[in-house]
Amino acid sequence: MGQIVPWIWRVSLLLLLLLFDISHVKCNFDPFSDTKLYSVNWPGKWIAENPADAIGKGNDEIEKMSMITSNNEQYECVLPKKENQKATKESDRSDTEPPEILLSTLFSKKRCTYRMEGYWSYELCHGRHVNQFHENSKGSFDHHYVLGAYKKSKLPVTPNDEKIPTKTIASKDFPYYKLVMTDGTPCDLANDKPRQTSVYYICDENAKDEIIILKEVITCEYEVVVATHLMCKNKNYRPKEEVINQIHCHSVSDSPSVPKAELELKDSILKLQNRNVMYEVSSKQGIPSVSGKKDPVASAVSGEDPMKNFLKGTFCLNGGEGGWWKYEFCYGRYVKQYHEDQVSGKTVILLGTWDVNEHKRWFINSKKDSAHKSTMELFFGKGDVCDATAMPRKVVVRLRCRNDLTTPNAIAMYLLEPSTCSYILVIESVGICKLLGSRDEFGIIKSP
Repeated sequence: MGQIVPWIWRVSLLLLLLLFDISHVKCNFDPFSDTKLYSVNWPGKWIAENPADAIGKGNDEIEKMSMITSNNEQYECVLPKKENQKATKESDRSDTEPPEILLSTLFSKKRCTYRMEGYWSYELCHGRHVNQFHENSKGSFDHHYVLGAYKKSKLPVTPNDEKIPTKTIASKDFPYYKLVMTDGTPCDLANDKPRQTSVYYICDENAKDEIIILKEVITCEYEVVVATHLMCKNKNYRPKEEVINQIHCHSVSDSPSVPKAELELKDSILKLQNRNVMYEVSSKQGIPSVSGKKDPVASAVSGEDPMKNFLKGTFCLNGGEGGWWKYEFCYGRYVKQYHEDQVSGKTVILLGTWDVNEHKRWFINSKKDSAHKSTMELFFGKGDVCDATAMPRKVVVRLRCRNDLTTPNAIAMYLLEPSTCSYILVIESVGICKLLGSRDEFGIIKSP
């Protein structure tokens, strides 16, 4: 379900304007239109004598612009005169059955979909209920909550004249069919208000009733997004496919293939996006590839080596972006979980604090191997007291060497809860590989 992010193409076009001296552009082309998407390409010098031949269009379909950068670099840019239209046969999109009919087979067969996230497992029985539970090693439930149930005999009917609402997922709008499940287990954090869940069904040709999003949007109110091919049978529930118009700018004379200013600008943007640590941080919770959700990192000290600041505890990593709870890890200091909004302010739960002696005792008792080739673990105890266990929270931070991430400076970071109020924070990175050799006999990396 990977989707093109439209703003990238709009920014790409605005970068084009920033690069060139606008006084040299002679064209009826509106680069500030929010309804048209463009991608700027730099193929180098002309290969074909006819510019139209170079991009596979006729002369009546293109428009040329002569452009000069502030560095006196010259380019001939070729643009489409008309916005590309995606050809779609009406016969291919003639099915307009309402979603309650399309999904009826899913509901009538009483099918259930499952999702596991750390300590908790979730069960969505379509058209019936959503459950949250933890199954122990003996096969029985330690905890079980009903997050919502649908008790009506019929599904809600979608009026033909009603505008179909959309939900933005990975920067793309998806029309949806919504089913609200209510009367769940009373929530003690919300004055015993019954839990409830909104289930959104969206179209994905390649999905078979999969839960792609499951999150707690506010206390004891949940949101589940299900991707299913069944919704795609109705043309009105298919996501709109964005068409990217291509702009080709060819270098003239001795000008470089790509303007110097663009290379510098892209480099600056890359540094700005990753200014805190130059890491690409991805979450393993929530949406799979749809999300593409990237957990930002924070608290870097400008102008200094991020790794040194990380080991000093002055540079902290933040994760959980997109979920109700986020978390922060400061090496040699603490692990916190927090939620922040305009209504209730910031709620912070301390999952564990660093105590070198506590770690050493844990290390010896658990018989850890300080020479493990790819992983090291650090114990953080004395967290806030957990209501469910009446014991302080604790967390093991597992730092793992990963050589197969997408970029050399990438990080994968996710939080697990294998038992109530006992956590594992996993951090994976190529950078960790370099640290493993500097551990002492207790698996602790010496601070610089």
